[in-house]
Amino acid sequence: MASFDVVIVGGGIMGAFAAGELGGQGATVALLDQSVLPNPNAASVDHSKVFRFAYPDQFYVRLAVDSLKGWRNLENECDLTLLLTSGVILLSTGEGSFESDTYHALKSCGLETQLLDAQQTSTRFPQFDTSGTTFSVFDPSGAVLLAEKSLRAALDVAINRGVRIFEHSRVIELRSSRGSVELRTEQGDNLVCAKAIAAAGPWTRLLLPELNKRLTTTHQDVAYFEPAADRAASFEPNEFPIFIELESGFYGFPIHHDGAMKIANHHKGAVADPDTDKEGVADGFVDDCRAFFRKSIPGLADARVAETRVCFYNNTADDDFIIDWHPDLEGVLIVTGFSGHGFKFGPAIGRIVADLLLKRRIDFDLDRFRLSRFET
Repeated sequence: MASFDVVIVGGGIMGAFAAGELGGQGATVALLDQSVLPNPNAASVDHSKVFRFAYPDQFYVRLAVDSLKGWRNLENECDLTLLLTSGVILLSTGEGSFESDTYHALKSCGLETQLLDAQQTSTRFPQFDTSGTTFSVFDPSGAVLLAEKSLRAALDVAINRGVRIFEHSRVIELRSSRGSVELRTEQGDNLVCAKAIAAAGPWTRLLLPELNKRLTTTHQDVAYFEPAADRAASFEPNEFPIFIELESGFYGFPIHHDGAMKIANHHKGAVADPDTDKEGVADGFVDDCRAFFRKSIPGLADARVAETRVCFYNNTADDDFIIDWHPDLEGVLIVTGFSGHGFKFGPAIGRIVADLLLKRRIDFDLDRFRLSRFET
């Protein structure tokens, strides 16, 4: 039976960063994933994710600021470019409490931000039709975070720090006994450790069925569009920002992958099982994207579809994360519920998780991430 200080179940961005942090502190660490890494069905795997300071809550603003330091450290350690700075713009089509609260949160944290009316938005970014926009908030920290490239880099760092990777290892039993945690895989491997981390994303509900009522896994559609050649220059990262329009749910990126830009919808999709959902992008999604373009970004109305893919969100009801010790399995730390907006926080979460296991001081109040919040 293989023995480690820590076994991490799940090789997404949180597991990878936690593994690297722990390995760097001298812990013996095993990182298990049911798939080859990066897991193509995991929420962490796509060409891109949003990085932004732009949150209406100072807690998340500060967590993002902390995370940016970690992303820059990863870039330096691996000699890679992982963030393409473009800025992010929040487009309000109504009263815009989220957007205005975000502006005030950024200002309160001493960070640069701009409040723009519809005309100012159009002048700054003429790609947008702002006839339906009341105002916008621009966050210059916004960047395209190259997701799969970043995950591979974080895994490489973990390996270089002595972490052992076990691919194609689906954990089917997790139990604690006499001060240790034992894990058994579907492939017949048995591991024992002092502490375990359950960071299995949408598969956490299978690993720990008692969390089924706390987590919901949904099917989210994603599409990549290639702008016409004569318009492509105006959608490069130095000309066009990441955009988020909460009322419609649509958000998107400048060009960043083989001449294509990404668009998706943040509104929660249908409840799904990542092991059995083989439906692909829903009928009508591409048409919905084009309708949004015609209304809000006319220059993309005739853009060519370059790729479609499905992402699986794994969220709590309040969209806050779960970082807490299992109430019944001693030594098991639950780290889940990140899909939808968690990827950017990978470096900070990895360090927080390592600090919890190593009993070091935590810089953030984690009460909002505790399981006990669901009992009130």
